[in-house]
Amino acid sequence: MSMGKISKLDTLLQVGRTFGMRDGILRLQYELQRGSGLLSWRMRSVQGWDSWDLKQIAPGFRAEEMRAARRDGGLRFFFTGAQALGAGVKDIIGPDGEASVLAEAECILQGNLPFFGQLSYACGVPPRWFRNPVTDQSVSPQQSWTHMRFASPAYGDLKFILEPSRFLFVYPLVRAYPLTGDERFPQAFWSAIEDWALHSPPMAGPLWICGQECSLRILAWSFALHAFINSPSTTNPRVALLVSMMAAHAWRTAQTLGYARSQRSNHLITEAVGLWSAGTLYPELSEAQVWRNLGAHILHEAALDHITPEGVSQQHSFNYQRMILHLLLWALRLAEISSAPLHEEIRARAQSAYDFLRQWVDPISGLVPNYGSDDGSLILPLASASYRDFRPLLQLGAAVLHRPTLQPGPWDEPALWFGVKPAAAHTTATLPSAETGYFRLGDQNSWALIRAGRYTRRPFQADQLHVDLWWQGINLARDPGTYLYNGPPPWNNGFARTAVHNTVTVDHHDQMRRADRFLWVDWAQASGKAYPSNNQACADRFEGEHDGYRRVGVTHRRAVQWLHGSGWIIVDDILDDILDDISDYNDEPRDRDVRLHWLVADLPFEVTDSPFQVVFQSEQARIRWSIFSSVPGSATMVRAGKQLAKNVPPELAHADTRLLGWEAPTYGDLRPAVSMLLHTRSQLPVRFVTVVLTNQRCRIESQGSEIVIAHEKLHDESAKVFEYRVNLSAPAVPSTEPSSRRLFPVVS
Repeated sequence: MSMGKISKLDTLLQVGRTFGMRDGILRLQYELQRGSGLLSWRMRSVQGWDSWDLKQIAPGFRAEEMRAARRDGGLRFFFTGAQALGAGVKDIIGPDGEASVLAEAECILQGNLPFFGQLSYACGVPPRWFRNPVTDQSVSPQQSWTHMRFASPAYGDLKFILEPSRFLFVYPLVRAYPLTGDERFPQAFWSAIEDWALHSPPMAGPLWICGQECSLRILAWSFALHAFINSPSTTNPRVALLVSMMAAHAWRTAQTLGYARSQRSNHLITEAVGLWSAGTLYPELSEAQVWRNLGAHILHEAALDHITPEGVSQQHSFNYQRMILHLLLWALRLAEISSAPLHEEIRARAQSAYDFLRQWVDPISGLVPNYGSDDGSLILPLASASYRDFRPLLQLGAAVLHRPTLQPGPWDEPALWFGVKPAAAHTTATLPSAETGYFRLGDQNSWALIRAGRYTRRPFQADQLHVDLWWQGINLARDPGTYLYNGPPPWNNGFARTAVHNTVTVDHHDQMRRADRFLWVDWAQASGKAYPSNNQACADRFEGEHDGYRRVGVTHRRAVQWLHGSGWIIVDDILDDILDDISDYNDEPRDRDVRLHWLVADLPFEVTDSPFQVVFQSEQARIRWSIFSSVPGSATMVRAGKQLAKNVPPELAHADTRLLGWEAPTYGDLRPAVSMLLHTRSQLPVRFVTVVLTNQRCRIESQGSEIVIAHEKLHDESAKVFEYRVNLSAPAVPSTEPSSRRLFPVVS
């Protein structure tokens, strides 16, 4: 059966196997409740704020008592009033940081709200809650969320409408308040609360569509309540309203936990922390103990299910891993303060997740690879740092989890807000194990990430053997990110596809079959190893392969060699994989379309041919990028979806390049980058050799069928020299011989 003739029944069966019986039943139950109207009836039964009056939800308690308990420290939080932290915040962020914080808060007061970590849109004060600021479309406040989806021609991508209702804009207001004592900041928060409650009554409209969104509001509102507890704006009626809203949100979250469970993603961890926080922080509520116990139970379940013992998020996304770590750090620190211990395995998984993620934070820039799905979530924006700067998370995690710290810096601020101080001495993180499916080569200044893992849970991107390259804090070869989940084609999660990653495509296929914008079947599985060669202090060589093209009789193998800080060699072999059980594979030789893709920073460049070489100019150095092929091929450059060559090769003239030459630093933010393509149409085997040189003293030349890469030693230079010889001829069939013997004979 050919790839183009796979039946719908086969796809449905694979989708069923992907979700499994338990998750499939949970999802089916949820959809039946939606479709039958049962869920809508349940929501209507508690609509209107009268159902959530304090007399109903907290009998025997008055708003003034609730406010006093938090103002006087009877019910503890990370802090009591933001004003007390003013001196500490100023010491950490300095005058420039203080100016930045106040400028951001002023922008919010003018109606320009932060979106997805680093964007900003004019939304008004209070925000126009039901308007999409990108398209200027709106969703009806009366539209029942039980009949809605996350994208519609009527209102566009719902994420742009929901983002202001996460109330993440309150964190900059909270940070600015102790610096000035300006009462406009708490007043803006309370005005937004009252307006939101007026226009979005319980369970009634589109802003109630997601339990995760409700849970994130619980966290943001709780943070702001305790920060502004001493403000004159924090009146008893406003406290009563906010506690009512907390109860309504916790109840709403609990109603669709089956759906969150079926997703087996960050949703369940978020909703567990939201429920547990509502139950822990608001013990006056009659359902508090129920929500606290339920949240603790689900959080234990979700942490063990979502985070592997090696610390890898099953969503395989660095940004989502930051999100779940923020949630776990919130819960663990709050458990300490409230004397409400969580299961010890939750802390253990949080430590594993922290230790794993720390290995991928670039020591120079603080940035991480833009790897995996990214919806722009930065749920605790408590430091003046760029969206992809993970140092605030690392320092907060070091303080809560008793891990090694970074050197002091503005990233210390989140730990101050959490009431903890990093104290452990700085040490170097260990390297990831092969079990994680992520491999690291190089040192602190020059390093590579290679993805080669085995999926036990549904994958979200088809990117096996993707390579990220980092040098002097610059992400040279990079992942494009996500951009949009819910845009028109090709922007409907199009950056999840193989062709935009730094790897090889065969016959224009993805490594896996795409059944939906979030769903892949025929999972590609990969294996690999990284190790030091020639007694190196760090791993400098990787070898691996994946089986994503096995269904068409092809194997892709990749080897990566780090050149002691001077660059990298990447060798790709695309080989016939003649196996008896491949029904659609004809063992007669036939031509294959094979394409190698690299996505590079948007730097000035010059191109030369024969061989294909691109020289990028950064502030630090000229970076030479040479690509060779064992068979004749065509090369081209693409920027912002358009080919740059004056004479585009005929075989590439009609190629679909809409997704190429782009990157998304965060959700909804599309920026130009540079794609390099080398395309061949040939019988297999095919070998590509990519050489990236950052050291101007390195030379590269062809000597017959070999490519020679060498570091030239000066007379007064004591640095180690090297010479690598790479055979440009690919092996005829997959070999069991170690690739190091086939690819990298070394002369030192």
